Amino acid sequence: MYRSYLCTELSITLSISLMYILYIIGIDMKKKEYDFDTEIKNYLAQKGYARRRQLIEDLMKAHKNERGYSLKSINRKLDNLINQGIIISLKHADFEKLGIEDTDKRASYLTLKNISKIKDHMDKVLERLASKEPTKQKMALKEIALYDQVYVLTPEQLDLVVKQFDKGIDKGTIDDDLANTLLLLLNIYILKKGIEPTNKTKTIDLLVKLLDKYPSPVSRQVNLRTHIIYLLGHYGHKAVIEMFIKDARTLQDFSPIENVYSTEYTANLIEEHREELYKLQEELAIEGKENASQFVSNIRSDVLIFLGLRKNPFAKKEDDSW
Repeated sequence: MYRSYLCTELSITLSISLMYILYIIGIDMKKKEYDFDTEIKNYLAQKGYARRRQLIEDLMKAHKNERGYSLKSINRKLDNLINQGIIISLKHADFEKLGIEDTDKRASYLTLKNISKIKDHMDKVLERLASKEPTKQKMALKEIALYDQVYVLTPEQLDLVVKQFDKGIDKGTIDDDLANTLLLLLNIYILKKGIEPTNKTKTIDLLVKLLDKYPSPVSRQVNLRTHIIYLLGHYGHKAVIEMFIKDARTLQDFSPIENVYSTEYTANLIEEHREELYKLQEELAIEGKENASQFVSNIRSDVLIFLGLRKNPFAKKEDDSW
């Protein structure tokens, strides 16, 4: 009887343990499904749309050797999201509407379900950029930025943005706030998202005009001129070097621009003009402008460190003692 009692107790304990294990496994599976769904939403929100094949390749690369990320599992989960109405599979006829340039009629693209409605809204917002009222233009840019994690402008739509503000520069209707809002948007798309207007020449022309308009740091909009320099540096335009030389020769306080020229966007350009900048450094020293000469030297040194061509003398040394 005692043995029977022990068997019963053991059976109950095992049953409870098994139920607990299954419960934990169930929670873990739900969490993994949630993580996958969230990852897909974030991926599509950032890109706007993605070719299914490319999305799968990116997922498999990011989760190499992880369970639940085989080709079969990913396809099954994507189909579940489509069936739930969370994402939609675009037809070839929809490609042009979203600015997708792909002639392969067999290609499958995925996007978030509400993207088409947001696109209609964005089309109307883009029309506001043609307004002669700066406030409407400013609000339109902010509205576009508001949806930057859900909807991505196409390169052609960015062309419209550039075109309208190029007109505004010529007419003198762009104020500091409007220029700053525009540059924030271009910074997000060109430098962060890697999405550029198709008309590169027009974009560079606009940026050069903006730099001419703001040849000195703007106190109220501290990053305004910095964004122009970053963007022109991205395009490898010599206006960056010309402005660097002008800053070195005219500014009394270099602290506001210490981190402007030694970035990933400007580093290669600065190093490519080594001879010109060394000559500047030399001339400033001869003229007795030691602070300016040292400023140029510091920027050039920081650039070499950034490019991996020079060791950082202030970097923490590894302790190789036993």
